[in-house]
Amino acid sequence: MGHVKLANYSLAYKRIKNAAFGEGGASSTVLFFVAADVDSICAFRMWTALLRSDSISYVVVPVSGMEDVRSEVKVMSGSIRSILMLNCGGLFNLEDYVELSEDVTIYVLDSHRPVNLRNAFWNNEIIVFHDSDLDRELAQQKDAIIFTEENELDQDDDQDDESDMEDDDQDDDEEDRNDRDDDDHRRARRRTGLNSEVASRQVNRQWKESRAIIVDYMSKGSTTGTSIANQTYMMATQLDRASLDLLWLAIVGLSSQYLSEQISHRDYLAIAQVYKDESERLARAGSLTDDQGAAIRSSSVEEGTIRCTEEYRFMMVRHWSLYESMYNSNYVASRLGIWREPGRQRLLALLAKMGFSLEECNQVFAHMSIELKKILKERVELVAPEYGLHEVLYTSFTRSYGYRGLMSASDVVYSVTSLLETSPASLVAMKYSPEWTTEETRVKSVLGDVSAGQESDDATSSWWHTNFYRACDSLDGSGGEGDQLRHGLKLCMQIQKAVIRQGIAIIEKQVIITLSTCRVATLKDGPDLPVFWDPLSLHKLAQFLVYAIREYGSSKTGHRPIPLVVAVLKEDTQTFIVTGVNGSPVIGEVIPNKFGNVFERISYNEKIPVKHLGFDKSVIEIDRDDLETFMKSIGRYMRS
Repeated sequence: MGHVKLANYSLAYKRIKNAAFGEGGASSTVLFFVAADVDSICAFRMWTALLRSDSISYVVVPVSGMEDVRSEVKVMSGSIRSILMLNCGGLFNLEDYVELSEDVTIYVLDSHRPVNLRNAFWNNEIIVFHDSDLDRELAQQKDAIIFTEENELDQDDDQDDESDMEDDDQDDDEEDRNDRDDDDHRRARRRTGLNSEVASRQVNRQWKESRAIIVDYMSKGSTTGTSIANQTYMMATQLDRASLDLLWLAIVGLSSQYLSEQISHRDYLAIAQVYKDESERLARAGSLTDDQGAAIRSSSVEEGTIRCTEEYRFMMVRHWSLYESMYNSNYVASRLGIWREPGRQRLLALLAKMGFSLEECNQVFAHMSIELKKILKERVELVAPEYGLHEVLYTSFTRSYGYRGLMSASDVVYSVTSLLETSPASLVAMKYSPEWTTEETRVKSVLGDVSAGQESDDATSSWWHTNFYRACDSLDGSGGEGDQLRHGLKLCMQIQKAVIRQGIAIIEKQVIITLSTCRVATLKDGPDLPVFWDPLSLHKLAQFLVYAIREYGSSKTGHRPIPLVVAVLKEDTQTFIVTGVNGSPVIGEVIPNKFGNVFERISYNEKIPVKHLGFDKSVIEIDRDDLETFMKSIGRYMRS
């Protein structure tokens, strides 16, 4: 099968369903490998809702990298017939990590691009879900990968022939050692004749041309396709299983891509319009009609109502104070330049000109005057452009959580991300003890057992898996046990404050070094350092710096991309966590990130071992002693 386009997703689901029940009534289990990001978790919850409705059993394994996949597959139960990989494995040749078998089919649903061509076109045991028609979109690449794979052995033989013919011109000792090989090749040429030799050369030339097509495709840089939560929702509609709960998960998955600048504003709006129509359709379908024909709603339907709204680019404004929400948002902080005193004064002047007192703005938003909240949108649209804030509002969605009020899609993204990324070491660094932290963990924190530099691999695995399941639970309609969603919002506030603090420190201390092809920031100390050992938190910091460079480095940046590399020292292992982002010079646009290819080439050519963190090749971990060589190589490899 190789791959399946969006229009045929329902057929793939039915194939998984048939495999689960098997022949002769024997049932099997579906195994999920799920990456630790919001989009993956939303898609996972959607898939499991569908499987449960068909009484299909499943097992989930959260994975942080391909080595996790390799180790888990080795102990896989014999009852597994289908493996679903959510936002993991799409960039990698799975044959290197999983022993393929005709008894087990691997389904890859991954928004990372480019698609691994071997997975999509060569191995029948692997089925790649894709939101477009790969046969048409990648016709040239398909022919290239099939030709190179079919002629791999011929290419090796031909290269041997050429090397042996070159040996004929070497000294007598070399000829003696190769007499047998030369005789074999001469006999082969007599048997096959001149036509075969010409054909062999043609194959060799075509092999090289095909290989060049593949290399060119894979080296264009990484991008992100349609969220897998969106793809899963489209599959649910094909199966006639759409619901408000599934739609909300799809909206959250899409919003996570938009907020992390993985998709463009235009692509986001196109899908958001579809979701707006879907929310209205499902709301009408959920309406009840009384004897008089008047439309009424049950209380359960009202509680889950989804509405399309305009959302502020102020971070978590419904749960923070207005001042803190604006001060700690990447958009406002970078546009006003809050790392300087004039920038902070501009923020105060903006609030004053809107007619809001500082005392009122420091109140939790829910406690602000109702009159002020009603006029906020009008005042923002009137005054903000004077301060360079031209894109304060964007299309988004909210959902009613009953007596607990409204929650926006962005709120849920921020909360779930924070629940995923927070390690015990980062909690200690932020001096934050969340309500859900167990007494045992609190004691260990006080004693220093989980302080920075003392986390074992087993301990890391333990808290990371706990975070994953807590994040999954938070997406329940109730917000999870103990309302994890609310806890995640409080945690996010602390993390975002750390991001802004660290970002301001980097700018004030002029840590960013401008090279010929990119900018580099290396962090080796500071109280917030453990917060950025997680790839998600490190990406937030890189995002803030890109926003700042975009606004205050414009004279040098112009309309060119903003390549930025950020490296953070992890003291306990004496390694550096490194991420590379190729920021767009214009907000709302996305350009391919070539750092994944650059990092791989540096590792291979300079013999520097790297460990991929997550499933985006632009986030790695390297030894502290290798950092200087690695950083010096980036500029050279970016140019080539």
